[in-house]
Amino acid sequence: MRCCPSSLTPAPALEDENILHEILLRLPPQPSSLPRASLVCKLWRSILSDTQFLKRFREHHREPPLLGFFTGHIGVEPVFTSVLDSPDRIPPARFSLPQSHRPSHHWLFMGCRHGLAVLINEYEHVVVVWDPLTGQKHRVPFPRGLCNNERGSGWRWHAAVMCAAAEDGHVHGDCFWSPFKLVLACGGYSQAFACLYESISGVWGNIVSTATTPVIHPLRPSVLIGNELYWLFSDGGILAFNIESQTFGVIERPETTHRTGCWSCQPLRTDDGLGLAVMSKQRIQFWERKSNYNGVVGWVLMQKSIRLEGMFPQKMPRDDKWVLLVGYDEDTNVIVLSTGMGKFMLQLDSLQIKKISGKNDSENRFMEFYPYTNFYTAGRAIAGGDDRAENVNKYLDLTVHQDTKMALCCRFFRFCTLLLLMWPTLKLMLYVGSRFFRLA
Repeated sequence: MRCCPSSLTPAPALEDENILHEILLRLPPQPSSLPRASLVCKLWRSILSDTQFLKRFREHHREPPLLGFFTGHIGVEPVFTSVLDSPDRIPPARFSLPQSHRPSHHWLFMGCRHGLAVLINEYEHVVVVWDPLTGQKHRVPFPRGLCNNERGSGWRWHAAVMCAAAEDGHVHGDCFWSPFKLVLACGGYSQAFACLYESISGVWGNIVSTATTPVIHPLRPSVLIGNELYWLFSDGGILAFNIESQTFGVIERPETTHRTGCWSCQPLRTDDGLGLAVMSKQRIQFWERKSNYNGVVGWVLMQKSIRLEGMFPQKMPRDDKWVLLVGYDEDTNVIVLSTGMGKFMLQLDSLQIKKISGKNDSENRFMEFYPYTNFYTAGRAIAGGDDRAENVNKYLDLTVHQDTKMALCCRFFRFCTLLLLMWPTLKLMLYVGSRFFRLA
């Protein structure tokens, strides 16, 4: 019997712990994945609580999942609504909004982006950039001069935050300590003002203004496309603010949509830039800004449209067939629909629809939904990294009935890990065995 040729000797396998790192990196980016895996053993907890591993985990998956929406309207404190099923469902109490110095001074929720939320206290003249996962916050006082532009109750404050990290390969998700940019805007019936804050310098830029006819929609958050922020006007038009040049632009709505209210319009991020979704008789039409042969930019009606009739799990009441657009996530391309049967989120690419809240009443029909996307592991250790395993039920909607399932899953996962670790040896044994029987 001839010996196995040296050229067929398999390459040395990776160290066991390195292979385990690679396996754990490929766990799905759902909220329950890493906390549940951390309960397997001390070694796994140690790996999963390492900040470098969490950074690699985000870099591997790149796109954070949509965890849910903060919901609310003027005068009501927003409440978090998870869109995930158990065991990934996050209870509302997990995200508690910052408290103001005076109970009567409520925070105005302005939206989320890159794992950060932005709130305004118009009484204290302060903006807060808040990390919902860790509770940490940056307090930024209003710029001098902008708060003097208030003209009474017709004026509304708006704000937008974005991560400004410049490092290559940066993945948004744990951006609280990264540089950020903050835009504070104030709009009325005749003018709009805005000012840019950069955390690197810690100072506000110049206050810029533009003439406007309508007011900015009081609840709708901004949409970020490239270097520009877009806010919806109350008449369906759009206010644009260029972050680099710090200049305004006003975009009129498409001519054929002038009879459509602001709750039937939603600015969108498209592959080519700015888009607009318009609801008309249970049908969503899509518009895009394009240049014609003369180089003039205008709205173009796209061939794509979505008929909502038949997409809902049950028929809509005959006396209430209104569908309102009350939320949009620029990262996952999900839009929120408000109907008499409840709130639904619709993925505009796959056309998958899911109910996220129950039947509406007249008071919350116009409640805005602010999307929150993030890796649930951002900014904190998983299970503490020692024998004091963190109680996952505190952070996720897990039930006692799932303990047996979890134990079985953990055993199966450890079996798969062991199989992968032994695979180079098994492969060599199979090769040697096949050569032996062939020569026998």
